[in-house]
Amino acid sequence: MQRRALDSIDPTRNQGALVFEGAEAKPLGKAGDSAWALFRAVLDAAAVLFAFEQVGGAEACLQSAIDFANERHAFGRPIASFQAIKHKLADVYVGNQLALSNAYYGAWALASGSDELPLAAAVARVSATEAYENAAAENVQVHGGMGFTWEADCHLFLRRSRSLALLIGDLGMWKKQITAEFERKVA
Repeated sequence: MQRRALDSIDPTRNQGALVFEGAEAKPLGKAGDSAWALFRAVLDAAAVLFAFEQVGGAEACLQSAIDFANERHAFGRPIASFQAIKHKLADVYVGNQLALSNAYYGAWALASGSDELPLAAAVARVSATEAYENAAAENVQVHGGMGFTWEADCHLFLRRSRSLALLIGDLGMWKKQITAEFERKVA
C-alpha cells in the first residue's frame, strides 16, 4: 500500500490518497449482487452520519455568532439588538432545526433498515449541507472583517462546511436522489 497527503481546503482535517497493489481482498457481496446497490447503501449510511457532523458544525456556528453579537457593541449597544442581526440568526436557527429533524429521520431509517433510507439519507444530506453552509457564512458575516482572520475560527467552520459538502457527492447528486425517490414512489 502506498499513501500520499492531499491538499485540502480544510487544514484541520488531513486527507490522503491510498493506492493498493497486489493487496488481498474479500468480496463485500455475493456473486451476481449489484455492486451499485451495495455502494449506494454505504453512501446513504455515510450521508446520515455526515449530516449529524454538519448539524453539529452549524450549531457551533450559530452559537459563535450569538456570543459575538452579544459581546460586540456598535452605537452604544450590542449588535445582537439590531433587527438585521436578529433576522440572520433566526434564519440560521430555523435551518439548523430543519437539518436536525431530517438527520433524525435519516438515523431512524438507517437504524430500522427501512426502505425509506435512500430518501431519508438524501434529505438529511441536503438539509444538513445547506444549513452548515448558511450558518458558517452568516457566522463570518456577523463577525465582520474579523471573521476572515486567524483571530477567529469562523473561516475554519466555513472551510469545513465546504469540504464536507463535497466529501461523498455534491448537492446536485443528492438532490437528484430525492427526485428519483419521489418519482419511484409516485410511479
